[in-house]
Amino acid sequence: MSSDMTPVDIEVAGSPSLVPQFHQLIPGLVVRFRLERAYVNLWAQREAGFEILNIGVELETASPISLFETVLLGPRFGRDIPGIPKLPPEELRRRNIRLSIHSNCRSEPMWKSSEVLARCRGKPVENAMWVYERKTDCPGLGSQRSGKIGQLQDGLLIKIECDEALPRSWARCKTNFPFAGFMVDLNFDRDLLPRWQEVVSFSIKVLKSKQYQAVESR
Repeated sequence: MSSDMTPVDIEVAGSPSLVPQFHQLIPGLVVRFRLERAYVNLWAQREAGFEILNIGVELETASPISLFETVLLGPRFGRDIPGIPKLPPEELRRRNIRLSIHSNCRSEPMWKSSEVLARCRGKPVENAMWVYERKTDCPGLGSQRSGKIGQLQDGLLIKIECDEALPRSWARCKTNFPFAGFMVDLNFDRDLLPRWQEVVSFSIKVLKSKQYQAVESR
């Protein structure tokens, strides 16, 4: 956990595999970020194309979730941070948005997956979602997880899995969306499921705001 707001530059380069014998860079597939160190939960890198980036964002302010976690720890292990309120643990968990980008997770295959998911749609529910039907030709779904299929604005279908066995205050959902040629993993509180479109839009906005573009010399 870090409350360091020093900017850091991070690059994720695309690769078809993290397995060494199949590892190679994909030309042109790269995304760069300049973001404060406090956002970064994990940054693992062995070499170009072996990157894993995990960041934590607070839903209401788009600030690093680690700042709120630091304040919550109290005087012994944490510290007060100006402008960061001390939230109840359950509220902090609800606002905790986790985003992950892996070098080998490209967005292109998501369109083929969308075609498969179209056959897995059950009855429609709220907010551009359908019940996920467990069929033999549909992607796997955990036995203790429920499933929905959501439709993004560009028509892409995505699977949304949510915990069912865990208590409400700990239950999470996971899905993914495309960004800059990569597939981004998104993890959020189950109570936010009716707002899933808002959560995805928020996540894309955060990533865009942190995307680094080098200034070309004239």
